[in-house]
Amino acid sequence: MKAISVPEERMWAAIGDELSDPTIGEDLRRRQGLLSPCAIQLPRHDAERIERAVHVLDAAFADPILVEAALEIARGEGLPDHGLGGWMLGFDFHLTPEGPRLIEINTNPGGMLAVAVQARALAACRPDLGDAPEVEGIALDAFRDEWERQRGEVTLGRVAIIDDAPPSQYLEPEFQLYRRLFQRAGYQAEILDPGQFRAGAVDMVYNRLVDFSLDSAAHRALAEAWRDGRTVVTPDPRAHFLYSDKRVMALLSDEQALRTIGVRPDIAANVARVVPPTIPVTAANAEELWAGRKRWFFKPAKGHAGKAVYRGEKLSRSTWPVILASPYVAQLYVPPSRLRPDHVEDELKVDIRANAWGGRVVQLAARLYQGQTTNFRTPGGGFAPVFVG
Repeated sequence: MKAISVPEERMWAAIGDELSDPTIGEDLRRRQGLLSPCAIQLPRHDAERIERAVHVLDAAFADPILVEAALEIARGEGLPDHGLGGWMLGFDFHLTPEGPRLIEINTNPGGMLAVAVQARALAACRPDLGDAPEVEGIALDAFRDEWERQRGEVTLGRVAIIDDAPPSQYLEPEFQLYRRLFQRAGYQAEILDPGQFRAGAVDMVYNRLVDFSLDSAAHRALAEAWRDGRTVVTPDPRAHFLYSDKRVMALLSDEQALRTIGVRPDIAANVARVVPPTIPVTAANAEELWAGRKRWFFKPAKGHAGKAVYRGEKLSRSTWPVILASPYVAQLYVPPSRLRPDHVEDELKVDIRANAWGGRVVQLAARLYQGQTTNFRTPGGGFAPVFVG
């Protein structure tokens, strides 16, 4: 794996040409730390290993036995099942000599369309990188597929991209990209705050909220419309409980537990090989985990964006009671890869995200950062498109 830097001005000029919309391009540029001025070249064998990992994870989640067990573990067993509900999934990996190791699954892979634009721009700057993958058309197909699974032949007309106070969101320019995608496909599309949502006025919602359970009073109208089946919502709360609750990772990492509930032995073995050992933090194992904390990474069961996560090596005694008071898991620490692109002085850590639909990898993207977890505050860091070869 290596990084190929591109002069920042050249990248942004190419993004402007690609978008043919200076407003969105400037809005993306103002989000410093969002898009790194480089591309990542990934050896084909690493990409193929990631594809196999995504495929086996998809096969596991296709098993009703695992779905039932996962929802029970995540306390989501009573949620309505209207259909697919998950749309695109983002699988985050750290690469090791033995293969990719799954760090988490995202039901809302933010940055996907922004990276798609960035990939085409960098390919225009550096034709030797190869062709950028098709993303927007597949994302639209996946969106339509979810609608059809839940509504059959009923015509989809009105779409809303919903988040709290959209203009204040870091990824608001990507909301604009989605609105443009939906409008070009012939749908009425708008960006809304949840307070502006009216069930009868919207057919389908692309949900960008981080209130994954839709428990907030401010999100009650949307939650009721989803529960009653009046509005198709994706990703929906059930999908988040199933795929993204970190307690499910504890099941996925335990081959014997998977086999005990009835998962096929070959799938159980392959999934457990991909997922690092993960265990719920409890009063019963607290002393042992604290003593061996340097081996572990501690994550809130329903966390997102690297918030409230702690590498055991840096964990303080004063923080430990906070972890014990909330649902947390301990995941065996798998170091990320490191690179030093030409445009930065120090090494950057690298995660690889595979955005996928139905077990098929649609896009590979890298996230470059310094610190404990991925972030958008590292100079020269952010998302970078991955080219295979």
